[in-house]
Amino acid sequence: MGGALVWMVLLPLLLQDPGSQGLSCNVSSWDVDWTTEFTATCLNFSGQGLSLPRNQSLQARNVVLLDLSGNGLQELPLPFFALLGKLEVLDVTNNPLDGVDRALAMRCKLDLKADCSCVLESWHQIRQDNCSGQLPLLCLDTATGAWHNISTFLEVGCPPGLSVMTIGALVAGCSLLLGLTIAGLVLAWRLRGRWMVSSHDLDKTWAAQDGSRSGLGKQPRYSSRGLSPKPPEAVLPRPSTPDYENVFVGQPATRHQWAEQG
Repeated sequence: MGGALVWMVLLPLLLQDPGSQGLSCNVSSWDVDWTTEFTATCLNFSGQGLSLPRNQSLQARNVVLLDLSGNGLQELPLPFFALLGKLEVLDVTNNPLDGVDRALAMRCKLDLKADCSCVLESWHQIRQDNCSGQLPLLCLDTATGAWHNISTFLEVGCPPGLSVMTIGALVAGCSLLLGLTIAGLVLAWRLRGRWMVSSHDLDKTWAAQDGSRSGLGKQPRYSSRGLSPKPPEAVLPRPSTPDYENVFVGQPATRHQWAEQG
């Protein structure tokens, strides 16, 4: 009985054109409470601007088709799908996804409907490595509204050199290089400021030393005498001689004789 009910839900979807976005269940018009238990096999939460809880599962164990299109989702938290063991169709078109969890891609029976993007490369690779006998995965071209084979799209639109991991590594490397460059410029600017301050202080010190040296050079010559007084030279006492030391004995008589003769 359960299997027949599932086919009743999926049959209209399988008969539709792949590019059609029509669903067999109406859009939920009420405010979504993630703690509410849903018993329906088809849930349509498209275009409601929802954000998926990161640490809580959707309470819908019987859901087979889940439409989350047009909600601006960037990620699909794995815990949100933990209880959705019967989920077979997941529509996440019109969402700017950054990636798809590996564990979610490992569900080989899950048909993912998403916009054509290079982020689907990991999903496609995991499905090729772990799921055999599956129909080719399709992705939606948002520009034309046409559905394309994911494998063909990835070969044309996502060359190996432009893979998600490569682009991420390039972005991370450029960010690191930019950060190091900015840090180097800031460090150089700070060191230059410190060098200028140190040079200015050193110039002041040299100027002060030159001033003190020039002041010492202008001191009077006798300034050193006051610092180291030199005792006057000792004068030897003259020997005492009588006043007549130059008088020659006998010379006056001779002179007198010369006078008488003349």
